[in-house]
Amino acid sequence: MKNFSIVLIILMLITFTIYIYYSKTTVKILRVYNPSSIAIDINRNGRVDVNEKFTVNGVETLTSLQSDYQRDLAKSLGIDEEIALGIGYYAEKYAQSILLDKNVKYKILPDGTINISFEAKNYNKIMQMSAFAIKDKKAINKKKFNEQASLVKKVKLRIYNNKSNKYHHLDCKYGQMAHDSVILPINSIPKDAKPCKYCSDKSYKNKIAKSIKQKPTNAYEVKVISEAKPQKFTISNGKIKLILTDFTTHFTVDTKCTSEYCTELLKNINNSKHSIDMALYGYADIPDVTNAIRNAIQRGVNVRMVYDVDKDNGNYYNDTFKIAKMISESKNDSIYKKSKYMHNKFWIFDENVVITGSANACGTDFSEFNANSILIIQSPEVAQIYKKEFEQMYDEKFHDKKEIIENKENILLGESIASIYFSPIDNIITDKLIPFIENAHHYVYMPIFVLTHKKLTSALIDAKKRGVDVKIILDATGAGNTYSTHEELRKNGIPIKVENYAGKMHSKSIIIDDEFLVAGSMNFSKNGESANDENCIVIENPYLTKYYKTFFNYIWNKIPDIWLTKNPPAESHYSIGSCYDGIDNNFDGKIDNEDVGCIQK
Repeated sequence: MKNFSIVLIILMLITFTIYIYYSKTTVKILRVYNPSSIAIDINRNGRVDVNEKFTVNGVETLTSLQSDYQRDLAKSLGIDEEIALGIGYYAEKYAQSILLDKNVKYKILPDGTINISFEAKNYNKIMQMSAFAIKDKKAINKKKFNEQASLVKKVKLRIYNNKSNKYHHLDCKYGQMAHDSVILPINSIPKDAKPCKYCSDKSYKNKIAKSIKQKPTNAYEVKVISEAKPQKFTISNGKIKLILTDFTTHFTVDTKCTSEYCTELLKNINNSKHSIDMALYGYADIPDVTNAIRNAIQRGVNVRMVYDVDKDNGNYYNDTFKIAKMISESKNDSIYKKSKYMHNKFWIFDENVVITGSANACGTDFSEFNANSILIIQSPEVAQIYKKEFEQMYDEKFHDKKEIIENKENILLGESIASIYFSPIDNIITDKLIPFIENAHHYVYMPIFVLTHKKLTSALIDAKKRGVDVKIILDATGAGNTYSTHEELRKNGIPIKVENYAGKMHSKSIIIDDEFLVAGSMNFSKNGESANDENCIVIENPYLTKYYKTFFNYIWNKIPDIWLTKNPPAESHYSIGSCYDGIDNNFDGKIDNEDVGCIQK
């Protein structure tokens, strides 16, 4: 009996030792985005970090997400897009059944891809032998692939939206936008559910497509201005509200506070009880906003402001010094005479609400003449982070005099995860954003004002080379920047449309893989990262990201394809409305018919 106990103890020790060794040499699969894209828990903290997302080596399949690359792949395989999306859906389910929550061994290869194995099985080989594997745009096992395609045709998969009780075809753009949705066989969808009118009625679909398609116009024709109808692009998801402004339907600048961005700002100013902190690049008088700030001061709200002063002791906006005089607790960065800007545009209300993004406090942004992305965040935790940044600048610690703010990443905001960064201390583009580009698997879309950052440019080119769908909408003045890298990107096969509207494409955003949304005040330039005071927020939320992607595609389709290879002058008859708006669109000191681009020949 004694010998048996000793043997049992030894066996238990051996088993425990093997378990410890195995647990230390394996990692857990946290997410399976699709068969070739996974996240593994390298640092064993139970959540997905930026450096934990990998492409699996030698594994290529269709997916359930719409993209230009997927459409091209479907064409090469000889199937339509909806069948391809259905096969992609089953491929994802198959991969998840194999991998999800498994402990695996992994090996990172020189090209950054990964090999994984578990229980003496090699996942790469399992997928290559499946019905879903593709190589060189052809099915590896054509027989199994065709059988899978037949199954998809038979079950008729649909996207069912629980909230609206509607269902969509897999290739319907509105279906992909749905947040509370699942993919189901049509016979599993509730009987009282209604079909989406857009994707179920071909005549209606064609009518809509025809109505939004921009008609070709003469270079000097501006009829489209009177025909354009303003649209609202606003979405809320829990504690975050996203406002996107449509500069293709706004051709005049006014000082009325009627846009959604301005009315939201006004509401928060009027509702503030204790404090308003404003970090503004500058201010151009909007009477309703100015009066609201004055009233807030009079009712005892503690209003403070930090703002930019350039090397000549001026500010781009003439009314900046007037409002600074009205707000007695105001500070600026005038002690720094170098070409560094306090370029932030954020507001903090009662240490509870933050409004931030790319919009300046001026008529061109308040009236939605320019395209901007604005975030309204209800969160004391986020407000405290922004307040810490504000306090540093209020204490006259601007630019590189600031200290790093800790604990500002992976903040849970309802259904979103937010990470907040500040220039120049956080080295945002190089250390924070480029890793997201490097780990992108499906697409990277960028509606931006300017792009001159060389390392970011290289990361985008590398992403394109590994099959990521990269697209950029660039502002016309940004394209005229001497250091703009957009032509280099074009030479490397990245489609870039330079906008041809009067207003600015003023957003500073990145949209990645229906998952990550980047927004803020920072332009994608060396100064934006390394010199100016800026803020940038990365939000992980598929609902908001998909919505922004839809907006991006809406703007993309409205810009003629001619501007994929050419650059329209910012103030000319080629830029719609720019010769009739009373604005110096290209910053040359000449307005409308005074500008050579607007003189009819």
